[in-house]
Amino acid sequence: MRFFKTFLPVTGLILTAVLSLSAGTVSAQDKETANSEKTVTWTEESLQQSYINFLKQEGYSPRVDEDGDVAFKFEGRTYYLLVSAEDPNLMRLAYPNFWSIENEEERLRAQVAALKATKDTKVAKVFLTEKNTWGIVSLFLADPEAFHPVFPRCLSALRLSVNTFADTMRGN
Repeated sequence: MRFFKTFLPVTGLILTAVLSLSAGTVSAQDKETANSEKTVTWTEESLQQSYINFLKQEGYSPRVDEDGDVAFKFEGRTYYLLVSAEDPNLMRLAYPNFWSIENEEERLRAQVAALKATKDTKVAKVFLTEKNTWGIVSLFLADPEAFHPVFPRCLSALRLSVNTFADTMRGN
């Protein structure tokens, strides 16, 4: 009798541990299988098509430009989703060449305005090229299509950074 009082609780603990471990193994295997089924090899064309499909659903008229990026218009401005098959989890929304830089004095003012716009706006950056200015939002995503829910906010942040830059350049 004493044997059963001692043995049964221990056996119950061992059985519980074995069941827990095997359940954990099964769920880990299930997760691994699910992840391998979700694995997609993103090509330039599949990224372009994904961006185009999303933008069309949102009411835009996207097109693929000569560089392979996806262009679309919003409020009279042309924006781009930059396509990179080498890093499909990097989403970049760009508004290029929005402010021409005419001379060195303007370049100095533009550098200050770009720093202010970048500092004051979440996620968006403004930077200078040789004779122009770009605004861009860059995000690392777990999945290339994970930008869908945050796209409106990214576009808003990009517009805000560009407007902050322009207001600073105009002395506002």
